[in-house]
Amino acid sequence: MMSPLAEQDGLTAVKLEDVAFKAGEQIYGSQGANPYEYLRQSCSIVIATMNKMATAMQEGEYDSERPQSKNPPPVDVRAAALRAEITDAEGLGLKLEDRETVIKELKKSLKIKGEELSEANIRLSLLEKKLDSSSKDADERVEKIQTRLDETQTLLKKKEKEFEETMDALQADIDQLESEKAELKQRINSQSKMTVDGLRGSSQPGIASIITGAEEQKGAMMSGAGSSSGVQVIDSPLLTQQIHAQRLCIKHLKNDNNRMKAEKMRAQLAALPPLHVTKLPSRDGGRPEVLSSALYRKTEQLLETLLQMSANMKVVDITGKSPVTPGGQLLEQTARLQSLRDTLDRLRDEVAEHVVNQQPGARVSSDFATFPSTLFVKVKEEKQGDAVLVGRVMVPCLRGQEQVHRLVMSQSQLHRVHSLLRN
Repeated sequence: MMSPLAEQDGLTAVKLEDVAFKAGEQIYGSQGANPYEYLRQSCSIVIATMNKMATAMQEGEYDSERPQSKNPPPVDVRAAALRAEITDAEGLGLKLEDRETVIKELKKSLKIKGEELSEANIRLSLLEKKLDSSSKDADERVEKIQTRLDETQTLLKKKEKEFEETMDALQADIDQLESEKAELKQRINSQSKMTVDGLRGSSQPGIASIITGAEEQKGAMMSGAGSSSGVQVIDSPLLTQQIHAQRLCIKHLKNDNNRMKAEKMRAQLAALPPLHVTKLPSRDGGRPEVLSSALYRKTEQLLETLLQMSANMKVVDITGKSPVTPGGQLLEQTARLQSLRDTLDRLRDEVAEHVVNQQPGARVSSDFATFPSTLFVKVKEEKQGDAVLVGRVMVPCLRGQEQVHRLVMSQSQLHRVHSLLRN
């Protein structure tokens, strides 16, 4: 700070600059800063504020009178404070209730979590038991497999030992046979030499000596054979297995050969032409199968003709374009229908005759035709499905002797019965 100056006194530029530096340090809190920059910033802020105030005055923002704030009475202040306390108390109650609800929910969730934890512990114990049982089963399986492996190895060693013994026996037999072969070769050579020497000599003593030598050689061979026959020959298990396998192969080949022969014979039998057995003629002289097939064929042809006529109906042309007159066309259609009707009647007669011939005792023969019997016609009419029940007539009789008689009547006969009953 500096002392006050008189009215006529002034400040020098250096002193004013010192004052500016001190003021900048005290106000802005920075030492050695440029006070001109700070003054320029402060002036720019003041200018901006003045511009805002001038703009507001031009727009009339300061023209409206502000309501003077009055101090509210103490009663209102106390009432507002009490109301705020009551509101705060209700809010605290609601908050407490919310907190209690949250605590209850947390307890429920904690209980659920505890139950889940207990279930997880139970599952863990079950899984541990399963793991123990599975580990025990695995150990037992490993022990069984190890036992089987040991048994297999023992059996393999036993088989190898038997194989070695068999091979040794075979080798010994081979060596013995080789030695016997060499010995026999030597004996044959010596015998041949003795024979040649005997042939060269011409005296009897020489021949006797040859015979004596031959007898001695023969005795030696017999003794050698006797000594060699004393050796016991044992069949090899390998050779026995090979012989058994060869027998099985031969049996299998025989079965295949028999099967192939049977298939070949079956194919040859199937390739042979079928046998035609002639049927004996019937007493009537005709075969019913042939007649039935002919009647079926005629019926199908007639039905096909009728269907074609129904589908392709021709209308009489009255325009005069056809070369045939309408009367001729009508006569042609009438003649065609009449021929079809005649064919149908003949076919019906043939079918009836065939049915009568098939039933024994259902026909009556004459010189010019064959007619169905009355009983057969009656039975046939009774079996038809278009018969209608007109009435029943009950006649009293003893109990247990009731009988049912069917009476089939034509329309004229029925009219006659009605007329008799009316009279």
